[in-house]
Amino acid sequence: MHPDGTVDRVEFHDRPETEDEARAFAKYRDLSTLELLRQLRTAEWNADVAQTERDQWKAIAERTQAELAQAERQLAAITPEGWELPKAVKELLAHAESHGWRSARAWMPRGEDEMLLKLVVGRHTLPSDAPSRGTEWRFELAWSCVPGSARRAGAGLACTPDSPQWHDAPSVRRIRELISEHPYAGSAT
Repeated sequence: MHPDGTVDRVEFHDRPETEDEARAFAKYRDLSTLELLRQLRTAEWNADVAQTERDQWKAIAERTQAELAQAERQLAAITPEGWELPKAVKELLAHAESHGWRSARAWMPRGEDEMLLKLVVGRHTLPSDAPSRGTEWRFELAWSCVPGSARRAGAGLACTPDSPQWHDAPSVRRIRELISEHPYAGSAT
């Protein structure tokens, strides 16, 4: 209605029912408004229950996947029978763990008489660390092992707070120095 007394007429029209809609709505045509609301409430409750069950099963599946991944990592870290960790790897692992850094290793067969040993050593940055662009220290190294000897396979990869993009890893000696210079104090987090 306008100030001059004229009225605009607005009409709303539903699009015509399809055959599928007509069949689906047929059972609701003779229901009272109260009964329609009861049906709606029941449908909403059923949808909530289904959503809750779906979320519970999803959580179970995610937990199972995490447990499986953990078990696979533990299995990969087991030194195969007849093989041993190279001295440099043992020393690096011991040094990293004594300074609070985390580590992981995995053995992978390469042919009949060769194994590839992959090693990851790293830690997250702390608020007490110097300001930097990155959020973690991470070194990924590999050794090619044959019975009785081992040699480092390639340069490896590194990601540091000052250089967060992946780049060639430094020498094992330099990695040990960096670990000593940047120990991880778990209580500081």
